[in-house]
Amino acid sequence: MKKHKGKIQTGIVIGIFSVIIIACLISIFSRMYTENKEKEEFRQLAETVTEETTNTDTETEMIRKPNLLKVSNSVDEFQTEQPVYYTTYYEPHSISELISMNSECFSWISIAGTNINYPVMHTPSNPQKYLNKNFYGEYSYSGTPFLDSRCSADSTNLIIYGHHMNNGTMFADLCNYTDYSYFTEHPIVVLETKDGAFAYSVFSVMKVKSDDDWYKFTTVGMEKSYKTRIECAKEKSIYNTGITPVYGQQILSLSTCYGYNQDDRILVLAVRN
Repeated sequence: MKKHKGKIQTGIVIGIFSVIIIACLISIFSRMYTENKEKEEFRQLAETVTEETTNTDTETEMIRKPNLLKVSNSVDEFQTEQPVYYTTYYEPHSISELISMNSECFSWISIAGTNINYPVMHTPSNPQKYLNKNFYGEYSYSGTPFLDSRCSADSTNLIIYGHHMNNGTMFADLCNYTDYSYFTEHPIVVLETKDGAFAYSVFSVMKVKSDDDWYKFTTVGMEKSYKTRIECAKEKSIYNTGITPVYGQQILSLSTCYGYNQDDRILVLAVRN
């Protein structure tokens, strides 16, 4: 009798674990399906608003690196870096069409050779509205990248947030910037707004906490304050990019989760050329 009861108890335990495992698998596959579905929706949106070009030359932006003051190891010596011209490719998008589809769209952001190719939303009165909503305002695991509610087009520092999705979408590729070689292969971020397309050169990659002081920096009026912020960002950078923004240049800060702690973040900072 005891053996019989033991078998029953064992069977119950196995049954419970089986149900839990099946429920977990269903949840995992359901989320994977949803995330891939959302990925396809963004692909279709990009396709819808991508402007047609008849010649590849129209997709070429000649970008000039900022004129930088490069200080040598000697305190007494310095030299001015010569302007360097190079080419970056991007697919132009119709921002006016995006805004007509959703007036809360601020811009389109893309980094060639990565999965980052999305609209950017801006809702000052509802800061995190698009944390879990798609471009059309419907619930979404992935959400949609969005501009910090305190920012405007002419802010000194444009802070854009995006999720780190397990399927590599949204801002997941930002974590690859911890590798210096990845930075050298993807040095340019393109931001398209109603005022035109602008290229930003990555100058710092920082691992920070969600309450880092950089998130408090949106606008500065004094050159000294600007320089102090930039110096701090350069010091915190996990490697030296060789680029130092100068006063008056706009900063673009891309933020996403990093690692396993809830408040860990990675910031990829770029300066407008």
